[in-house]
Amino acid sequence: MRLEILHKGQKLRNRLAIRIMGAVAGGEPDDVIKTSLYRPEFFGRPWIKLLHSVMRGPSDWTPGDRELFAAFTSRLNTCHFCVGIHVNTTKLTLDPTITIERLDNWRTAGFELRILSVLELLEKFTLAPNDISLADILKVRAAGVSDNAIVDAMHIGFVFNLVNRLANALDYDYGTESDALKAASILNRVKYQLPGFLLH
Repeated sequence: MRLEILHKGQKLRNRLAIRIMGAVAGGEPDDVIKTSLYRPEFFGRPWIKLLHSVMRGPSDWTPGDRELFAAFTSRLNTCHFCVGIHVNTTKLTLDPTITIERLDNWRTAGFELRILSVLELLEKFTLAPNDISLADILKVRAAGVSDNAIVDAMHIGFVFNLVNRLANALDYDYGTESDALKAASILNRVKYQLPGFLLH
């Protein structure tokens, strides 16, 4: 269910900012940004702070690794919007050969052992979280993943399990494949941040 209020109910300041962002970027900001701007005190400020920390803050994982985990989690949740954006951010930051098909066939897609172990953990965390046990964590450790890196990967899983549900419930849409690539490029450039004055 698309909420027209995200497009027509923004404050005047934010409507102007959306137009300026659209003019600079060559297309409207995506629906996540519009949701963040609509009620910043309720969702926008804490969400953007968390997202920036998880996706671009200090971590054992590169930005590209984190984009891969985001795309993979989104694919598990059949979130068309987030898959479209984050497959493209993964291409930009990690590997231009990443595709939905590689995500679907991740066990035989040529990923290194550390990545494979985390993808397996994220799959269980997303599809059967109640079944996660110490054995699952020990398996990831055995693949050479530090405890801090495991925690970081789980934070990515949490963030995208949340936003995937939001995107699916509100019928987020990025438009064309060209628009998805453009949105991914902007997201990568701004590093998951918005100007602070827009979130007040």
